[in-house]
Amino acid sequence: MKIEKGIISSSELMFLIIGLIESSTLTSAFISQLTKQNTWIALLIGLAIVLLLLLVYTSLSKKMPDKNLIEMNDLIYGCHFGKVMSILYICFFWFIVAANLRFMGDFFSTYLFSETCISIFIIAMTIVCMYTIKKGLEVIARSSVIIAILVMVIYSINTIFTLQYVDLSNFLPMFQIKLINFIEGVNIMVSIPLGEIVVFLMFFPYVNDKQKIRKSAFSGLIIGGILFLILILRNISVLGNIGPMHGVPSYQLVKLINVGEIITRLDILVAIVFLFNMFLKICIFYYATVLSAAQFFKLRSYKPLVIPVGIISSVFAVSMYNSAADEAYQAGTYSVYAIVFIILFPIISLIVASIRKL
Repeated sequence: MKIEKGIISSSELMFLIIGLIESSTLTSAFISQLTKQNTWIALLIGLAIVLLLLLVYTSLSKKMPDKNLIEMNDLIYGCHFGKVMSILYICFFWFIVAANLRFMGDFFSTYLFSETCISIFIIAMTIVCMYTIKKGLEVIARSSVIIAILVMVIYSINTIFTLQYVDLSNFLPMFQIKLINFIEGVNIMVSIPLGEIVVFLMFFPYVNDKQKIRKSAFSGLIIGGILFLILILRNISVLGNIGPMHGVPSYQLVKLINVGEIITRLDILVAIVFLFNMFLKICIFYYATVLSAAQFFKLRSYKPLVIPVGIISSVFAVSMYNSAADEAYQAGTYSVYAIVFIILFPIISLIVASIRKL
């Protein structure tokens, strides 16, 4: 039973993936605290790993082109164990919704509106996302095109204005890092900014040209990865080892911009970018949560779940962390569990599907 009647183009899929990766770039502080000036190396290794994982995801989609992740689980593992797998993925997607609502709320209540209660930002964003999800997949996809292009333009402007502050010595010494820290940094890179594209197993069946899914997905991941690499190289070359001391290095970096005492305070652009990015990422995982839950319970539509899921997500987001520092600390723990959903389950699913000749 197809709950979602909307159809998206292969180019919209590409922009959805670009937008998702762009929305996770500000979480690079979680990695740079461990890998410091070697963060760009961790990104390249993480990107190589996720490119291989994307091959797994698209192979699953090719075997079952009209099935989303929940339907795949039932087909691959059978009715009972497939339901268990589906419940785990629903919880995984739902947790990411709440965690990003909290991350967004912490940013605005810490850097821009310190006197405002965090719940105000979380509730406001939830309401906007509720409205968008109610409009359907096609609206989310079209929004991603506008947001991804807008973000690329703003990133480019900020990068050009910070070139005067570049110091290549900030990349030194290279490769001097504890192996355990580097492995943990790569693990976080795979599980948060890049590996979350596993969510698109919920989107692949609704692409109008199934033959272009793999090409569009790889294009989106590579373009998003290059943008992420440029941002990290910029942050390291300008801020050096003080970058990881800031919760959001990109926000601190643009505060340095001062062109003739005329072009200043471009940090507001980063705040705007962050807002749009968080909106898109939350919408992607919010949609995946309600669609997968509706699929699980065999509902005719996911729309009755939008408001209850939004309310519970808001309450969870407000209470899930004691502070922004606690959130950053928990990122390392989360990345270990996320690997199960991003790497382990999809690979097992592909092996079982191949053995069963699905």
